[in-house]
Order: sequence, then C-alpha cells, then structure tokens
Amino acid sequence: MKRRKFVHLGALAAGSMTFSICTPKEKQKNPSDLTSSPNPEPDPLVLNKSMPKDHLYNLLDQKVDHYMKLSHNCAQSTFLVLSEQFGLGSKEMVKALTPLPGIAERGETCGAVTGALLALGLVFGRDDLSDWEAYRDSLIPANLFCDRFSNEMGSTMCSAIVEKSFGERYDLRDPNDLSKFQENDATHKCSKVVQTAVHIAADIILTT
Repeated sequence: MKRRKFVHLGALAAGSMTFSICTPKEKQKNPSDLTSSPNPEPDPLVLNKSMPKDHLYNLLDQKVDHYMKLSHNCAQSTFLVLSEQFGLGSKEMVKALTPLPGIAERGETCGAVTGALLALGLVFGRDDLSDWEAYRDSLIPANLFCDRFSNEMGSTMCSAIVEKSFGERYDLRDPNDLSKFQENDATHKCSKVVQTAVHIAADIILTT
C-alpha cells in the first residue's frame, strides 16, 4: 500500500505540544540556507514511531483537551491534533470541517470520524484521480479505522454515541436540547470520543 509523503511541520518536536497549524508562517528562508542546514527537520513518522505509545497517547490527549475546550468541535479537533502530530494538512482544511460534527448536528456521522478519515486520506489517499488501485487501497485503513472506532464506541453515528455517553439523545439543532447537552458536560464527554478516534487513527498511521 502506498503512503503519501508526509509534509514536515517545523514546530513538531518530540515531547512537546505544538499548536502551530493556525499560526503565521515563518519568514521565508533563502534556498541556500535550506540546503546547507546542519539540522534537517525530523520525519514526523519516524519521530512518532520512536516514542513509547503511552507517551504519544498522552501528547495526543493533551492536544485534544486543548482544542476541544477552545473549539467545542469534534471534527476540527480530531483533524487538527492528527495534522499537528504527523505534519498533515492546512488551516483551510480545518476551516472546512467547521459544520461537520454529526454532519451539521443532525445526529449523523460523528465529527471525530470525519476528522480522522480526512487525516487518513492525506496519508493514504491518491494524488492521481485515475489511480483506481490507490483509491481501493485507501479504503483499507479507512475501514479499519471505522471498524475499530465502532467497536469502541458502539457506532460511528453521532446520535448513537451521544445516547451511549449521555444516556439520552439530543437534537442539537433545537436550542433547548442544545442547552441540555452542554449542561451535561458535553465538552468533556465528547473529548473522550475524540481521544478514542485520535488514538485509533494514530495507530493505523504508524502501523499500516
């Protein structure tokens, strides 16, 4: 299975938390400086593989907590954590994920699933739209993620996950239900779902 080359982010470093994807780009360097640099940026894949798994999970969980408290958005948080840890994506992709929790809060596909699949697509997806084999290959890690997530959470559907986590379902488009959802420790409970998605996706990136 072909894996797309990772895009290196200079802010990625072992043992540290970085929230760099939405910050201004560094001043452009002279090409000669890049070729003569004695300390090239580490490969995110190699860097993450070298970490003990519990340390990696701890870093991911800290990032999830930060972004969920900041955004209250499972789709954006999931993708942003994975994109920072593995050097993927752009702030435009984060922006595009804004309305996707529960697919516009309709109780459909969980945003943690959507955000994770977008990250996996950047790793395993095809560049050539006519490459049928690469398309089929990309479905292997995607389905592996969905199967593992569903086994952990009972479903990939937001409404079912919410019912399992909260003991009842909410129509988040209804202001009264939304208030009840938020009062029922929504950010903390949904953060646990995002952490599950991020752990599974990270395992797949590192082992597939």
